[in-house]
Amino acid sequence: MAPLPDLAQNIRIFPARIQAGDNTDLAFKRAGQLITLNIRDGTAVKAGQILATLNDAEAQLRVRDRQTSLQLAERQYQRFSTLAQRSAVSKSEMDVQKANRDAAATALKLAREELQFLTLRAPFDGMIAQVQVRNHQVVAAGQPVALLTRADLLDVIFTLPETLFTSLDIQNIDYQPEVQFNALPGRVFKAQCKEHTSQTDAATLTYQVVLTMPRPADLPGVAGLSGSVRVQLHNLPNAPALPRLVVPAAAVFNPDHSPTNQPHVWLVEQQGDVLRVKDRQVEVGRLSAQGVEIVSGLKPGDRIVAAGVGELREGEAVRIWQRERGL
Repeated sequence: MAPLPDLAQNIRIFPARIQAGDNTDLAFKRAGQLITLNIRDGTAVKAGQILATLNDAEAQLRVRDRQTSLQLAERQYQRFSTLAQRSAVSKSEMDVQKANRDAAATALKLAREELQFLTLRAPFDGMIAQVQVRNHQVVAAGQPVALLTRADLLDVIFTLPETLFTSLDIQNIDYQPEVQFNALPGRVFKAQCKEHTSQTDAATLTYQVVLTMPRPADLPGVAGLSGSVRVQLHNLPNAPALPRLVVPAAAVFNPDHSPTNQPHVWLVEQQGDVLRVKDRQVEVGRLSAQGVEIVSGLKPGDRIVAAGVGELREGEAVRIWQRERGL
């Protein structure tokens, strides 16, 4: 009796580190002094939520000044419109007043935009990973104020040796490696390929691969989580086909009651405390010095009778033969 090889040897497990799916440095578009800072490390935020503001006294004055200018320009335009109906002013004079009114409206719009630049809002739902300034501090335009991370997506980062990386199709969304978290033992999650480095690491000759996946609801919301990625080598999109199962040629037979060229084997099954044989039709491939390729009908781990198949009958009890030393 011979056990068939297990394809578990074609599964590789790689250590991985876990981080938020997207990290964004948040900064003001204008320089100024912080007057409110409503966040700290670990704060959960919603899209549009106000995180911090700069001193906006001058910007508020500028908005009010532009509002006054627009009101004056609008009244002047209305007076000239009344005069134009009486043909008391020329068309060119009306054009000047209209241009003045439009310019005042544009100036007010720009002043309001400048005022909005002094308020920092969250661009998406997430968690503040790090606050990088203190309240009342003077900050420069573009200086990072806080690091915001996505709350709903995770990046799973691991490295692959070059020999396996060449078989990984980063564009194939149907291929989903399995991810396990040390913080959630016994559970397996599916992920998709997101990105990878274009060159190998000079020291390790490996590529860094990043997977993306939804964040499990019960995964702890802390930094520095670790896990592992389970890659089935025979499922890699570009991997070469694995060799088929090979059995001894003497294990394959053609029963008298079956048509010609319908090969069978005796499958050994455990029935209580007894091992019994069961007839199993198979599809065979090439014959080689190692034996006969099995295309279908058997799976890794099955046990079959390797010799003496012509002496057996369906359901007959068998036992494992232990080769004696020296034979």
